[in-house]
Amino acid sequence: MLYGSLIEYRALVTFPSLTQSLGAERVLKRLDCPYASIPTPRSVRSGCNTAICFPIERREIIEDLIDSGVVFLGAYEATDEGFTNL
Repeated sequence: MLYGSLIEYRALVTFPSLTQSLGAERVLKRLDCPYASIPTPRSVRSGCNTAICFPIERREIIEDLIDSGVVFLGAYEATDEGFTNL
């Protein structure tokens, strides 16, 4: 079930720590990509309780996160049926 910002932004990234989540926010701001910090959905939670969602059309930004040294646990596409790996 989609809620909040996941209705608009379908890409979701989860992190091992809040520090990594904040690092991802800095990258997204630098690239002028809209995003929202949200509570990590229970079905994909494995570390930090904060996840970031952004427009699925900008999924290539995941490569920028990796190049910037941001550590994340998973990247998903949110659908009405649940989450699938990107």
